[in-house]
Amino acid sequence: MCGINGIVSFKNPIDMNIIENMNSIIAHRGPDGKGTFNDRLICGLGHVRLSIIDVEGSKQPLCNENHTVWITFNGEIYNYKELREKLKGLGHRFQTHGDTETLVHLYEEYGTEMMNFLNGMFSFAIWDIDKKRLLLVRDRMGIKPLYYYEKQNFLIFSSEQKGILQHPAVSPEPNIQSLWNYFTFRSVPSPNTLYNGINKLQPGHYLIFNKDGAVVKRYWDIPIYNHIKKNRNLSKLVEDTESILIKSIKRRLISDVPLGAFLSGGIDSSLIVAIMSHLIDEPVKTYSVGFKDFPDTETGYAKIVADQYKTDHHELLISENDFLENIEKLTFLRDSPLSEPADIPLHLLSKLASEKVKILLSGEGSDELFAGYPKYGADFLSPCISKLPVFITDALINSTDTKYRKMQIAIKSLSESDQLKRWPLWFSPFNDQEKLRLLINRNFNYQDGANAFFSSYNLDSSLRSFLFFDCKIWLPDNLLDRGDKMTMGASIEGRVPFLDHEMVEWAFCLPDNLKIYRLRRKIVIKEISKKYLPKTIINRKKAGFVVPLSQWFRGKLRDYCYDMISEKNLPEDIISIEYARSILDEHVSGKKNYFLQIWTLLGLALWHNTCISNRNRFVQ
Repeated sequence: MCGINGIVSFKNPIDMNIIENMNSIIAHRGPDGKGTFNDRLICGLGHVRLSIIDVEGSKQPLCNENHTVWITFNGEIYNYKELREKLKGLGHRFQTHGDTETLVHLYEEYGTEMMNFLNGMFSFAIWDIDKKRLLLVRDRMGIKPLYYYEKQNFLIFSSEQKGILQHPAVSPEPNIQSLWNYFTFRSVPSPNTLYNGINKLQPGHYLIFNKDGAVVKRYWDIPIYNHIKKNRNLSKLVEDTESILIKSIKRRLISDVPLGAFLSGGIDSSLIVAIMSHLIDEPVKTYSVGFKDFPDTETGYAKIVADQYKTDHHELLISENDFLENIEKLTFLRDSPLSEPADIPLHLLSKLASEKVKILLSGEGSDELFAGYPKYGADFLSPCISKLPVFITDALINSTDTKYRKMQIAIKSLSESDQLKRWPLWFSPFNDQEKLRLLINRNFNYQDGANAFFSSYNLDSSLRSFLFFDCKIWLPDNLLDRGDKMTMGASIEGRVPFLDHEMVEWAFCLPDNLKIYRLRRKIVIKEISKKYLPKTIINRKKAGFVVPLSQWFRGKLRDYCYDMISEKNLPEDIISIEYARSILDEHVSGKKNYFLQIWTLLGLALWHNTCISNRNRFVQ
């Protein structure tokens, strides 16, 4: 697990000092080593390394035998040993024992078809000296990030946006269209970012750059058109799902360094810890986080699983002060607003874990594959609720006490009959009218792009549509992005067994009734868990990772919010400061529960302050 950087220029010679600066700014991703390569100042590659496999070897950038193919690679290829043996049989000779060199020889053998052979999480760049061609690749689900800036005969890429911003040709300016999308999705859907000119390579895509410019192509997509296994024996489908999950977890135990697992007390992380305990001979190192003086902490549930499997368990309790001390530097670390309050606890827990391990497995992705969120179960009510007159649904929303915020969201969402419009309402902090009041600069498209993004897909059920949308946008651009940045910021590699592409392909072939039936959700995972976990864990209410922001924004964080959500941190020519402050006023007074709206505005203010106005503040 590492950080990668690079520049290709067919116009002006590359300054390799910029590559060095790019390495330095993302050094947290790879504290175990760094390296550079340049090809006659046409192409420069950079790399910082977190040693996981072949610790002493596999230094990067790495090349083939005749030095004509060079790679800088971030990630893990779990099936590299099998690929290595296959390539040896085809005559390829290896100098190292890791997975990086496997990619070089795979490219020599198969070119851009190489991605079809890979099982893993990855982003990498290959420079082909003979063809004068750069190949950028991102894994199928978007577990590892990859950003790029392209203009005429010039391209820059990096694992983090701050790497690209080290080049003097790139200035940090906000993208107005992306601000509109940020207020909808709490993150910016690929291929865009909050910065003008900086793009994300989308999951399951590759980019080729040569003298003719950049071409982006898709090599894999979620298989929504696969045959649904409707007539298969349900118990056999559960058994097969368990087998795929065990195989996926086994793959993610490949390591030459110590590893452990996040343990939240929810069913997904608990199931992973349980299966890990059956697969390894020593106690699993487990890590959970909670909040001081807050009764809804999940650490008690995590302790139940830890005790059952006698794990080497570690707990971290954090407070408002921990948030205040870390929120600004973690915004800079992420290069974007902290879209989820859980970003900060995740990073602090990763720092604690880094004292003993370099790898942590997590349960990310299970909810999006197997329908874990309450919205999936409630969505069938939309055809009825959407037929109610607007004045009735508005009255229901307005008469619902603010402490039942989720009920208000459900009514608002289910009253929308158009599925593409309904989907973002479940997590959007602002509606269209509120976004128009917030954004003074109107030089952008008022549409969120969901219709255009999904117009070519014809999904055969409402549930499959929701799962697909979440896997395409919510998961990679929000949850996986924060997972990568917050763990790598602590020099920890996060692995996600549920997002093995074989598991994703399998999950989208399962019938809906193995995910939701009446009021039960995530049925197949709960059936598997009966072999491993107590009923207390299996049947507990879905809680998510609850951070007590509603109270904190009326308490110790109140003055901080007023200070940050102001004209000194938000550009007055873009954002209505008056309207933003009125939202904060209503929350502090107790009239409304606007913690999500405040978190979104606070995140934007922090991003503008730390990544644009004062972006050198956290540079070492």
